[in-house]
Amino acid sequence: MVKGLKVAMIIWAAVPILIGVAFIFFPRQLGEMMGVVEGGPIFVLHILALLGVSHIAVGAFVIAAAVRGPLKHIMWVQFAMTLAILVVVVMATSIMRGLVTFRQEGGPLIFNAACAVALLALYPWRAKPSG
Repeated sequence: MVKGLKVAMIIWAAVPILIGVAFIFFPRQLGEMMGVVEGGPIFVLHILALLGVSHIAVGAFVIAAAVRGPLKHIMWVQFAMTLAILVVVVMATSIMRGLVTFRQEGGPLIFNAACAVALLALYPWRAKPSG
């Protein structure tokens, strides 16, 4: 069970790291893919780069916690579960409100939902907290 949790954490964290790198080095192309209008405010590219930095930081710490042992770093497991669930909620409500389309955010929504389910299913509910 712990090995599966490690794998789920690493997969969940590796994808945002790759997306974060893309946001930093290819913000214009990703912005166009997400529907940011060409000729829009240039500061949007800056915001995407900052978003990329946060994706990389979160992913790096979750991977470090997974490698060092999820039971020893249970707060990072809880953080990953919480963030994945909140991302799903925000994406789903944004789609329902018409802020974005399912075509734009469907992939990330499904990925985060699958990861949230995996993390919840593999979470060591009966394990004693360390410390």
